[in-house]
Amino acid sequence: MDQAQLNQFKQLLLKQQAEVEQELATVAKPDTGDHVPGDYAAKFPNFGEENYLDAGSDSPDEVQAYEVNLAVTRELENHLVKIKAALERIANGTYGNDIHTGEAIALERLQANPAAEIAIPPTSQTH
Repeated sequence: MDQAQLNQFKQLLLKQQAEVEQELATVAKPDTGDHVPGDYAAKFPNFGEENYLDAGSDSPDEVQAYEVNLAVTRELENHLVKIKAALERIANGTYGNDIHTGEAIALERLQANPAAEIAIPPTSQTH
C-alpha cells in the first residue's frame, strides 16, 4: 500500500470517527466514572410526568428507549474502538495487515471496511 492510499484510509477513518462520535452524542454521554474512563454511558430519556404510571417511577416508554440507547451505544462504541485501533495501526505502520497473522488484508476489503483487522482468505470456487 502506498502513502497516498494510506492517507486516504486515514482521512476516511477520521471522518468515520467523527460521525460515530456524533451519533454517540445523541444516545450517550461520556462516562466519567472511575471504572473505565473513556467509555460512554447511555442516556436515560425523560419524557415528562404524563408518561409515568406511578409517581417516582420510570415510564415504560423511558425504559424501552433506554434499552435501545444501551444497545446502540454498545454497537457504536465497539465500532469507535475498531476505528481508533485502525488509526493506531496507521500510526505504527501495521495498518493493512492482519492483526493475528501479519498477512496483508486485501485492498478491496479495506475499501469496504477501513477498520478491518483480519484478512479473509480467498474462497476457492470448485464446481
